[in-house]
Amino acid sequence: MRRGGAVVILLLLATLLGCAQERSITLWHSYRAQERAALEAMAAEWNVRHPDQRLELLAVPNDTFPDKITAAVPRGHGPDLIIHAHDRLGDWIETGIVEPLEFFADEKLCDRFIGPVLQAMTFRGSLYGLPLAFKSTALFYNRTLVPKPPETTDELVALGRTLTDRKAGKFALVYRPARLYDHAPWLHGFGGAIFDDGGKLDLLGPGALEAVAFAKSLAGPDGIVPAEVEGHLLAALFNDGRGAMVISGPWFIGEIKPGVAYGVAPLPVVSATGKRAAPFLGVEGLMMSSRARNKAQAFEVMRFLTSDELALRRAVEARQVVANVAVYRDPAVRKDPVIMAFRDQAEHARPMAATPEMRMVWTPYDLALQAIMAQGAEPRAALGEAQKQILAYLKGAGR
Repeated sequence: MRRGGAVVILLLLATLLGCAQERSITLWHSYRAQERAALEAMAAEWNVRHPDQRLELLAVPNDTFPDKITAAVPRGHGPDLIIHAHDRLGDWIETGIVEPLEFFADEKLCDRFIGPVLQAMTFRGSLYGLPLAFKSTALFYNRTLVPKPPETTDELVALGRTLTDRKAGKFALVYRPARLYDHAPWLHGFGGAIFDDGGKLDLLGPGALEAVAFAKSLAGPDGIVPAEVEGHLLAALFNDGRGAMVISGPWFIGEIKPGVAYGVAPLPVVSATGKRAAPFLGVEGLMMSSRARNKAQAFEVMRFLTSDELALRRAVEARQVVANVAVYRDPAVRKDPVIMAFRDQAEHARPMAATPEMRMVWTPYDLALQAIMAQGAEPRAALGEAQKQILAYLKGAGR
């Protein structure tokens, strides 16, 4: 009898534990600092309002996050909800890790979000996440050296000639010309692309070649940009007044020294085409695991965390560039010129392709840019070699 009673108690405890797990929602993220604090405060608020449906958070280091998701979810050990950049969507959709949201999301909910930002969370016509925040590069400028930011690339180059003294180590513009991510504004502004409208790799279009020629002129011996510069040097040059302007994203704000008077503006119009320079748009979204234990409950958490009310708090308290349209009508946010500049830049940005194919592009393209900028390689030959490498990778991966 004792043995039978013990078995009954164990079964009861297991049942109760299972019920408790069914009533909770787990969310994995890789936020740090102010963003993490804001998310934890929002989770605590949910738990006060829903004591029988707790939201449990787990912070996972960003560099291991994708691999942990890929390994855990198919085995049923992962979270119900995921916060991550949208660039992994294609992989996670193909492997059945994330859940499509058409059944849950209605038109009213989708209208909360800025159009290009919501678009980044879609894949092949289906919605797979709700956007929280977005990031792109824009133009940081030292107000002492640049009272008015240039509106065109012709103005940028003309201003650059007055501010650049290469012998003294002073440059009008600082960015990483040999990195595709940083080069993207010129690529798109000159009408180039990575993939054409049909999804075919196309690194050798006229716009792509013109963009590389322009970038090479900026970083050449008589240019206004240093040919080689890494991330830490961008901040050093800007903070010391040796770099008048910098192309970077919201993360750069934390690297600017107190006392440096700076502004942020959308990147200029490319004079040769009349198109605005368009950086890549990266979106941090809230996605649902295909193995979520209670999908309806999990979606209610998604609806709560992406509400206009909480987005406003994230914008004000964590200075996130949030995805909700209504936030940018708030007086407190409209008074923040940095956030508003990134909001304006989003209208002239290209959502980064969320396909597995895009992940095979970065290294060959970067190597081609390095060969062009630092080694004098001919642009068509260097980009042609990159295209061959990428196509070989795609063929090897069965794509």
